[in-house]
Amino acid sequence: MIAVTAVFSPPAAAQGGPPFITTDPGTPGDGNWEINVMSYSERHPAARIFDAPLLDLNYGVGSRIQLTYEVPYLVVGTDGGPTRSGLGKSLPGVKWRFYDNDENHLQISVFPQLEFNNPDRSLQRGLVAYGTRFYLPVEIEKKVGPFEVNPEVGYYFSNRAGSEWEAGVVVGNEVSKRLELDGELYSTANTNGLNHWNSYDAGARYKLSEHFIVLIMAGSSFNRPSSSQPQFFGYGGMQFLFSMKHKKESPAESEP
Repeated sequence: MIAVTAVFSPPAAAQGGPPFITTDPGTPGDGNWEINVMSYSERHPAARIFDAPLLDLNYGVGSRIQLTYEVPYLVVGTDGGPTRSGLGKSLPGVKWRFYDNDENHLQISVFPQLEFNNPDRSLQRGLVAYGTRFYLPVEIEKKVGPFEVNPEVGYYFSNRAGSEWEAGVVVGNEVSKRLELDGELYSTANTNGLNHWNSYDAGARYKLSEHFIVLIMAGSSFNRPSSSQPQFFGYGGMQFLFSMKHKKESPAESEP
């Protein structure tokens, strides 16, 4: 007899990924879900941006593939202006960890994603830019002594002015069975030179149980705050880990 049961299972160990901007090569594992529900805040001299919430859904197919869908609900306020809100752009993608060497503690993945507008009024409200972009990053994770080092480099392809480079690195360590502390450096720049971001941040993951992990991160820009450089940005939220799997009952369990 076959029964469907809820089975909680943690993903592969990781340093990048939520709540950080840089992504790691880790995947949830076959049939497992990783759902991140977070709030994001970004403050500029005359504007405030919130993702309230940011929903990040991840599903494992086999041991090395992850299907992802991410979408924020944006709330934007400016000094002396009205507050606007609506859906941000959708960002589905597929991560493939094509290299995984336990002996050398080295993992490498690619994570192609497609960013596109949702069928709502966010574009008319000035919350998002028009157009579709294709993002192609490469993620690496390497254990160096007691630390995990996780760099990522990617490029947004666009036929409009939205093409840009992104690069980041997260370095972290599990200081206990429950607590992981990390630091991140991150940079992004449009190819037309009109927008750039050079930032630093620090954050933590705290395991309440195998099923629930608290996510926090806060950072700022290296440069003087401006319309493109934030005074402050940060994440706070929860990671939920679970799986719906078929479990074979033992003969004893099948007996009436």
